[in-house]
Amino acid sequence: MSKPTDRPDISVMTRADIAFAQSMTDAERWGYLRRDFEDLITFEPEGCFVARDGDRRVGVVTSTSYGTYAFVGTLIVDESRRNMGIGRSLLEHAIGFLRDKGVRTIELDGVFQATSLYRRLGFRDKYLSLRFFRPPARPDWVEGPPITAPSQDIVKFDLEKTGIERGRIIRRYLQEFGESAFSLRDGGLRAYTFARPRGGGTMGIGPFVADDDHAAERLMARVVTKYSEDGISLGVPDQKQTMVRLLPDLGFRYEVPSLRMYWGDRKDYEPHIYGILSPEKG
Repeated sequence: MSKPTDRPDISVMTRADIAFAQSMTDAERWGYLRRDFEDLITFEPEGCFVARDGDRRVGVVTSTSYGTYAFVGTLIVDESRRNMGIGRSLLEHAIGFLRDKGVRTIELDGVFQATSLYRRLGFRDKYLSLRFFRPPARPDWVEGPPITAPSQDIVKFDLEKTGIERGRIIRRYLQEFGESAFSLRDGGLRAYTFARPRGGGTMGIGPFVADDDHAAERLMARVVTKYSEDGISLGVPDQKQTMVRLLPDLGFRYEVPSLRMYWGDRKDYEPHIYGILSPEKG
């Protein structure tokens, strides 16, 4: 077993650290792209951190805040430096940064090996964050043409349905992924989602917000029709059982889930969330 080390030096992540951060996620096979870390630094330029042991970078953590709510992600420590307190130091540093910003609720998606650490730092269990993946395959149905909608009313719809101000991220996604933004309209906006490129040539779906189960089912079928020949990944809160039952019928398989946990005030904003924003941004 590794011996405890002195507290690492922790500094703000810069673009010079992105190659290292991406190498860490590559080692975990998380499918992150350089663009993901560029976005994280843009969203929270003072809230993403790198740990160093001497001159060597040994860990990373990121955070994204939405007013008094925030999400912590990509907490990874170099495999040769684990069980030495580095992960705890990184997470404590991120929590301290967010508290100083006035954040009252922090969430994360914890791998099960790390949940004991999160609980020791005051995080509580919220729900299983389920993971699904659909291998490339031709569809055996036709759902009609996909409806794309790079429209600013998505920002308003998201705020109405979640109560969280995620506008700066959604606007960024509209700029970057507007051609793969989907919406369902029936007398007004009923549901929306984005399909975003991930590592390995796959597509990640999210955020996915809908008025109700029926709207979510209709939009998901259209997404699968368009990207059937790509691998598709999606994270779903376990309380969305309609989506959980639908996905295997659309060719998705279960992957290893994580545990959504929260620190501070519990915020139940999930009634209309059928797919998480992303594992690092909530």
